[in-house]
Amino acid sequence: MLRFKADDFVAKLPWFYHGLPFGHEVDHDVYSFEVNALDLQPGEYNVALVLSERREMLNVGFDGLHFDHYPASGDVVQLPPLDLSNPMISLYFRADEVGGPSPLREVVVFPKDGDLESARREAPVFDEYVRDTKASEREALKRWDEFYPLLMADGFSADDLLAMFHDLLGWCRRRQVTDTRDPHFGAIYSEEDKYDFRDAAAGAVAFTYAWRDSGDEDWYERARWARRYVYRGQHTEGERRGGWAHMVSGKWGGDLQVDFRRLTGPLPGVDGVDTAIIINLLCRAAELGLEPDEEDLQHIRLGAGWVAESEFEPGVFRHHEGAEHDCQNSNALGAMALARAHQTLERFGQEAPDAWLEAARRGLGHFVEGQEAIGEWPYVFATIGRGQCFSEHNVPDQGMGLYHFLTACETPGLRGTPGLHDALNRAARWYLCVSRIDERGSGPTIDLEYQRDGGGLLFSSFTWCRFMAAASLARIAEVTGEREPWRHLALRLMEHVRVKLWNTSDPDRAPVVRSARPDIELHSWIQAAEWDAILIRDIMEHLGPRSGKS
Repeated sequence: MLRFKADDFVAKLPWFYHGLPFGHEVDHDVYSFEVNALDLQPGEYNVALVLSERREMLNVGFDGLHFDHYPASGDVVQLPPLDLSNPMISLYFRADEVGGPSPLREVVVFPKDGDLESARREAPVFDEYVRDTKASEREALKRWDEFYPLLMADGFSADDLLAMFHDLLGWCRRRQVTDTRDPHFGAIYSEEDKYDFRDAAAGAVAFTYAWRDSGDEDWYERARWARRYVYRGQHTEGERRGGWAHMVSGKWGGDLQVDFRRLTGPLPGVDGVDTAIIINLLCRAAELGLEPDEEDLQHIRLGAGWVAESEFEPGVFRHHEGAEHDCQNSNALGAMALARAHQTLERFGQEAPDAWLEAARRGLGHFVEGQEAIGEWPYVFATIGRGQCFSEHNVPDQGMGLYHFLTACETPGLRGTPGLHDALNRAARWYLCVSRIDERGSGPTIDLEYQRDGGGLLFSSFTWCRFMAAASLARIAEVTGEREPWRHLALRLMEHVRVKLWNTSDPDRAPVVRSARPDIELHSWIQAAEWDAILIRDIMEHLGPRSGKS
C-alpha cells in the first residue's frame, strides 16, 4: 500500500501536450499525475483518487488527449485495477474549468483484494522525491511570443544542409589514413588524436554517399578502406567475440581509466553502445551500395551475436561489458542493432535468427514503457534525478535513445511498434520545451538548453546533440504526419550549428565545433564530425522534397 500527496506529483503540462494549437500560449484544464520508481511487487493494484471535495464524477485519461467519465463515491474515484509491473503511475484528469484548481488531494494504491478505508488509514506516504518539471524555468515557454515566430521563420534549407555535408566530407577525406603501411590505414584521424572505429564506420557511409552523388570511384575505394579498418576494433574470440572496443582516453565503463587511442596492444573491453552504432552504420553503407561480401556480412552477424548475448534481463542490453544498469539508451541501441542486422542479412540473401527480432521487440517495449509524461526517458529506467523534468541534463541521452528507437521502428520486423506515435509526439514536445533563443553573434537562433557556466563534462553542450535532435525530429515529422513545428525545429537547430558552431578558418580543426563549451577536453564523444555528416543526410532524407524551404 502507498499514498501520494497530490501536491507532490501533480503538474500542469504545456498546452500543446493536449492537442491545442502551437501558435500561442493558452490555458487549459488538464492536470498530470505521475510518480516513478515505485517499490512495489509487479502486478495489478487498485488505484483510488481522493478528491478535495465530494462530487459526482471525474474525467480521467491516460494519454493527455482522451478522457472517460469515472463516477465518484463521495470524495473517491476508484479506477479499474492498473498493472504496475512498470514501476510508474501516470494519468491525467480535468479540472472543473479552464484555469481551475486541481480537484485531486491524494492517490492511494492498494492490493486488488485490499480495503480502501484501511489503505487510507494505514498506507505509508511515498516521499522519495517531489515532482518538478521545471516548466517555469524554460526559456522557450517563458518567451513563447518571441520564440514561436523565430521557430517558424523561413530561410535555412536543404541547400545549406548539403553544403554542411560537403564541408564535413572534405574533412573526412583530408583526414583519412591512405598509407597502406600504416596500422590505421583507412581510419579517419580525429582532431581528438585518435583513430576511432565508429568514426571510420561513419566515414564509410559518408564516402558511399559521395560515390552515389558523383559516380567517382575514388569515393567507393575510400569507403572500402574505412570499412575494412572498422573490423580492426572488433573482438574475434572468447566472450567478447563480435563486440567492438571504443577508442577513448579518460574515465569509461564505471571507474575504469582508459587510454586507448592507437592500435597498440590488445583491444580493451567491449563497448555495447559503439557496437550497436557501428552495426547500424555498416548496415547503412551496405544499403547505399557499398556491396558487402561474405566476410563483411559475417562481421555484422558477429556484432549482433554479441548484442543478443548482452541481454541480461528481458529487453535490457548492456551499456558496456560488465554493466548491470538498466540504461534506456542501451536498450534502444541493442534493439536497433538486432533489427538492423536481421534486416541487412536477409536483404543480402542470408538467414538471421528470429530470436534477434524477439529480443528487439522486448527492448523496444521496455524502452516505451520507461517514457514519462513529458516525453523524457530517464537515463536509467525508473530512477529519480536524471529525468522527470525539462532539463539540459538529459539532452544527449534523449537524442541517443530516441534516434535509434526511430531507426529500429523503420525496420520491417518492428514497424507498428505499440505506442509508437504517442511516444514520438511527447518526445518531440520535450525537445520544444528544452529549446532556447541564443542571442549571441549576428542574430537570434534556436539552440538546445545546456549548462553555460560551471565545470564537469556537460554532455548537453556537445554539438552532436543538436544533430541527433534534428535527425530525430525530422523522422518524427515523417512518421507521425505532424510535420510542423518539427520540420522547422530540426532546421532551426541545424541553422544554429551552421551560424554559430561552424569552423570556417582553421583547416586543422573539423568544420563543426566540438562543443558550445570550448573549455571541455576529452578523447571520447565530443567530436563526432563523421557521424554528424551522416545525420545531415538522414535529416535531408526524412524531411523529404519540401526540405528545400523551411
